Amino acid sequence: MKKLTTLILTAGLAVSSFAGHAGAAEFKPFAQFAEEFIYGNAGKSHYTGSAGDPSYSLGGQENFNAATRIRFGFDYIASEDLSATMLFQYGHTNWGANNNNDFTSDPEVTGGSDHFRMRLAYIDWMIPATDINVRMGRQPIVAPSYAFGSALLDSRADAVSLTGALNDNVALGLSWLRIDSKDGGFKAKDDTDALLLSSEFAFDGVKIAPWAMYAHKQAKAALPAYPAFFSSNNIYALDAYILGASAELSMFDPFIFAVDALYTRSKLDDQAKKAVSDHNFDAFYVGARASYKLDNGTASLGGWYASGSDLTINNIGNLQKIHARPFVLLEGGFGASTILFGDNIVGADSYNTLTGDSPFGTWGLLAEYAGFSFMENLTHTARVVYVQGTNDIKQDGQKTSMGINAFESGFFTSKDHLVEVDFNSTYQIYKNLSATLELGYVFVNQNSLADTPEQDDIFRSGLTFVYNF
Repeated sequence: MKKLTTLILTAGLAVSSFAGHAGAAEFKPFAQFAEEFIYGNAGKSHYTGSAGDPSYSLGGQENFNAATRIRFGFDYIASEDLSATMLFQYGHTNWGANNNNDFTSDPEVTGGSDHFRMRLAYIDWMIPATDINVRMGRQPIVAPSYAFGSALLDSRADAVSLTGALNDNVALGLSWLRIDSKDGGFKAKDDTDALLLSSEFAFDGVKIAPWAMYAHKQAKAALPAYPAFFSSNNIYALDAYILGASAELSMFDPFIFAVDALYTRSKLDDQAKKAVSDHNFDAFYVGARASYKLDNGTASLGGWYASGSDLTINNIGNLQKIHARPFVLLEGGFGASTILFGDNIVGADSYNTLTGDSPFGTWGLLAEYAGFSFMENLTHTARVVYVQGTNDIKQDGQKTSMGINAFESGFFTSKDHLVEVDFNSTYQIYKNLSATLELGYVFVNQNSLADTPEQDDIFRSGLTFVYNF
């Protein structure tokens, strides 16, 4: 749901058929308004932002928050071979977020969260006399996934993408992504680039999508969203090689089986020569889901496993002996639950900072019954998710009072486990207006840390109204 508008604009990189363009010039506007009201209790604070930070919210105490997010844009279709898409976003904006404590203040200027920005802007054009589509500009970029959503990449990027179908069964895609650049000139060493090669082989009752990615980070550049391996203060260059594959088996419908897997190999060039002794890291992730379609909803069982990290706290409480955060984390769309993995609509709270919407460093089991209904226009989803860590945190030297709070850093160990229970309901008020009530509770069992406040159980409720037109 959190990427609803993006998915409306595109079904994904590798599998787009690019059919159905109009034969004459056409202008198609679209918009989405979302109003979200959240109440919850996050237990001990797991988010380090301050109350003046626009993205600060439910950390450490009961709280109520209201937020607005607006997305609007258009498609301009010149012909079946040429079109353009633009999508802007306002918010999300937390109601009353201003620095002057003045209800007349303009939140556009004084507060809020990332108010007005260009979310997407790209052109699509067909290479003459071919079936190859070229997409240029800020666009949706999604690594193939059939089970839980991509664990690595489901976001937007400034990119050039080529996609096309070899025949009715095989589609290919190739993208170059400029992930980061500080505009420091040719010698600044501040760029991060990536190449993504993806494909889909679709036959009767089975789909297979192998893909590969290479990312190169120069020493002074950054990776977006979640730093890989170390904080931004470390100077290092990075080469990451990623192989992935997804498969979906539907020939036994109403039984559907899906699996995602990826393997990463990262090579670190630590130019400061002080971070780690080992500069090569390997990691893997695998997730699987089995679903059965009923007359009233879909029942699913699934699970995942991702290798974790090895961390050592030295005797002054710092994380200087770090073996690896073995995954290069871009911005994934893993949506196994509402609270821990951010499968909510607007997300104007910070609960998913616990995991960064990422399965890496955890394993989990899921049981879900989705889309069932007892009343016209009202559907429900019930879900139970068990999560346990796969990370290893050690204390080196004299015990200190600093330690690590795994629920601040996202490093859950095998001694930490959580159980999340979700119950979400959506009522279609009108054709273009829906209301969704999300209720979730996380039972926390934290055993790995002796010197930090224990994270309490988490409760979250959210009521969101979405108007699409």
